[in-house]
Amino acid sequence: MGSEHFPQRRKGAKVTGDGPSSRANARDLRKISPSGRNDKDSPFASGRAFDTALTFLALFLLAPFLAHSQTRTLPEKKISVGFIYEALTLTNTPIWVAEDQGLFDKYGLDVKIILARGATPVQALVSGSVEFGGFSGSSTVAANLGGSDLVFVAAKPNFTVISVWTRKDSPVRTLAELRGKTLGVSRAGSATHTIARIALRTVGINDQDVKYLYHGGLPEIFASLDKGLVDAAVASAPRPGFRELADLSTLKIPFLQGAIEIQRAFLLSRRQTALSFLKGYVEGIQVAKEKPELAVASIVKRLKVAPEAARSSYPSHANVWEELPYVRKESVQAIMDVFPKETLKNVTPEKLIDNSLLKELEDSGFVRGLYRK
Repeated sequence: MGSEHFPQRRKGAKVTGDGPSSRANARDLRKISPSGRNDKDSPFASGRAFDTALTFLALFLLAPFLAHSQTRTLPEKKISVGFIYEALTLTNTPIWVAEDQGLFDKYGLDVKIILARGATPVQALVSGSVEFGGFSGSSTVAANLGGSDLVFVAAKPNFTVISVWTRKDSPVRTLAELRGKTLGVSRAGSATHTIARIALRTVGINDQDVKYLYHGGLPEIFASLDKGLVDAAVASAPRPGFRELADLSTLKIPFLQGAIEIQRAFLLSRRQTALSFLKGYVEGIQVAKEKPELAVASIVKRLKVAPEAARSSYPSHANVWEELPYVRKESVQAIMDVFPKETLKNVTPEKLIDNSLLKELEDSGFVRGLYRK
């Protein structure tokens, strides 16, 4: 064909394709940007700039997911509070279960649980050293008569769950035979002292008919019983090595043997914290009732008794653990009936009870959810 259709190539020229359009130098193509501008003026001028743009775009798109992931992994800050109680008795089992099973943690609390003897628990709560108390109803009534402003927010329990114990070789066989005897109890006005007085009245024995020997705690009571310094001791089961003279739980005596107490000012200022504590406590009751082996394990851990002893004592307490442990008026009144009337002044059970937290849990469906009702 003629040269007018295919011009002759210069010597040394290089063809980069098969047609006339492919003759452009490769360097010239790289100088042209997609917009037709010179390459050095384009934002796509280099691979580095392009990679940077892609990185920023990726971070922008992934930012919400990264933030959500960080939020999920950050540990939740828990509110630190203290709970103090006065005796190693099975009435505290739901609290122990709640601690062992992480139920307080579940509701956002870091609860330090403290065991103390004598008047220390009441003094600690009254002074504000701790936020929650778990001692006898009679101790709270006495504290309020002395000028404190404590309030019952939950029961543990509303009925007497306590026994009278003797040595195995004791000739005493009934409560009525305790007339003229010496009984070992903890401090004056404590649950053991008050319940002993109430129980003995059911068989016609008044205060002047017996002698009470006061002790700092339950171990000291049974040390006195073992040495023969007292004829009987009043405490909850189990008490291996001693004979149970009377199981007072069978009498179904209304009596606030133990309760959850707080300062009234704390209830007003930190209601949500109090509500969270009761959530853990109420769920502790549910677990203790529905999973006895967990309750037994908590009992064995604190009382250092054999599992068989813990299991034998469990039923009498489980029978009085209420799903909604409202503080009953008659259980508080039973305590007040033991106090001289002139000391009560204008104090009534209603002034000592605040069931509003439990009512809130009931109305919200929280308790129904626990028991799947």
